[in-house]
Amino acid sequence: MGFFEAAQAASSILQLRDIVSNAVKVMTDPTSTPEEKKDASKAKRLGDKKIGEGKAKGGAVTKMYNGGMAHGKKHMYLGGNASVKDNAGLRALKEASPKAYMNIVKNAK
Repeated sequence: MGFFEAAQAASSILQLRDIVSNAVKVMTDPTSTPEEKKDASKAKRLGDKKIGEGKAKGGAVTKMYNGGMAHGKKHMYLGGNASVKDNAGLRALKEASPKAYMNIVKNAK
């Protein structure tokens, strides 16, 4: 598997940082072939783009997983290192049903 394929499959910032740093090493290595340098260059661009998007969205590149169907619509949830933020909806739920709030926050970790 080349650097570009690895960058496409990576789902965490740590993986992407390792791939990008290894790609930079290959790009600066004088013994690398032109094909290796081209693959490393593509992987670096993709990795930088994914890392930048992850930072804009909260600092993590996470994969969406199928959460099932409800009311005829597909629902997704974040996997990996996703977290539940204490937003206005959760604060309202905490006032209405502290037990449900604690269940959501506890299971999200």
